[in-house]
Amino acid sequence: MAPITAAFVLEISEYTGPLLAGWLDGGNRIGAVVVPGFPRRPAGFSIGNSRRRLQRKLLLRRFVGNADVRLIEFGRPYDWEGLGRQLSEINADVLVCYAFPTLIPQSLLDRFPQGGVNLHPALLPNYRGPHPFHRLAADGQHAAHGGVTLHRMSAGFDDGDILGQVRFSEADWTSKQTLVASSAAAMRMLVSEAAPAYCRGRLHGVPQPKGDFIWARMEPVHTMISSAMPIGHVTLLWHVLGLLPGIYLQMGEHKVRLGFQIKRLGPPTGHAPTLRWGAVEFDLADGRVLYLTYNRLLKRLVKVRAMFARTSSPKGRLEMRLYGETKTANRQDG
Repeated sequence: MAPITAAFVLEISEYTGPLLAGWLDGGNRIGAVVVPGFPRRPAGFSIGNSRRRLQRKLLLRRFVGNADVRLIEFGRPYDWEGLGRQLSEINADVLVCYAFPTLIPQSLLDRFPQGGVNLHPALLPNYRGPHPFHRLAADGQHAAHGGVTLHRMSAGFDDGDILGQVRFSEADWTSKQTLVASSAAAMRMLVSEAAPAYCRGRLHGVPQPKGDFIWARMEPVHTMISSAMPIGHVTLLWHVLGLLPGIYLQMGEHKVRLGFQIKRLGPPTGHAPTLRWGAVEFDLADGRVLYLTYNRLLKRLVKVRAMFARTSSPKGRLEMRLYGETKTANRQDG
């Protein structure tokens, strides 16, 4: 079976390795990886940007080994025609996208025989938009609509035909580490199986239903904690929103940014929140809790803690659902 060549458009993150490895595992090729340009572009030489550029190249080399993959930085002002000319040189069959900060125009997708496919971290058509994980947690809808969708790219945001989905369970949201691990595993499954099946004509997808679905954009109100929330919900918000954009408690005229929970103190007391020595005590619907407040030291501690945290692998627990399989594909799979 002939390999398929893809151009990936994504940021170098914890998901980059699983995505690229999943594609390569099937014997396919990566022609180019397009990453967002740096937000600050000085007129002269920049040590910081040179260091970041080297880090990106080293990470990419670690992900793809000795494969000849072109790394393209693409930032504002977006020159889509110029990017199209660069990508035309690699003769890719499909564009694979994840978390690119702007809508990719149809004119660029048309340069690829199989168009483009996108990985979206929610079960479409629910929670289209730029911040699905954050809004799923803030709205308490993570159990209903949490997961990852692979869909065809179209002229609109996240509204192309659905090709495959992996649904998450409550266990996938128990910590930041489990959420990242499950998301990476789901993306790897979809890009290693569903995306090649689509490119080879064995998977056609289904159109998304019409309707008024929630647009997943975070606003300041979604980061605020209230005494009407249960402890479990606030814990979930910290796991998903803790470092960025953060969670906040209103104390008088000021907002206090929260760290992680130290302990549960007992039942609600009806007393106002109390702030002292880098910690804040406050009521929630089902108990009074003590939280650390957020600062630079806590940020470093959280990152170090994440490095040594043990996360059970989601392998064997996640299930992928494909949409629009051909009868031929079903006979071959059986």
